[in-house]
Amino acid sequence: MTDTPVEESLFQLIRCYHQYAAREGDVETLSLEELKALLVDNVPRFMESLGRREPYFIAELFRAADKDKDDQICFDEFLYVLGRLLRDYHLQYRRQLCAHYCAQHSLY
Repeated sequence: MTDTPVEESLFQLIRCYHQYAAREGDVETLSLEELKALLVDNVPRFMESLGRREPYFIAELFRAADKDKDDQICFDEFLYVLGRLLRDYHLQYRRQLCAHYCAQHSLY
């Protein structure tokens, strides 16, 4: 049986995490620089919105995700980052739906 699109997306997220984690140090965790590279390379719209390219944003996101404060992001902690991404992309999706609906019904 082939993977569904959602399953393939999940596997791609896992592969992406491990690809960036293997760049330096512990191959099972992300450093701050590895997380920054992962985000800039793979989710440019997320990073470009609301000044997220600023170094303080990435450092703050890293600090919030690093629950055990070991200066590394393990996969479980990376799920927090994914949650932030999903929430942001969901809001963008809802705005697009609203804009489309408003345009169709001359609500602007």
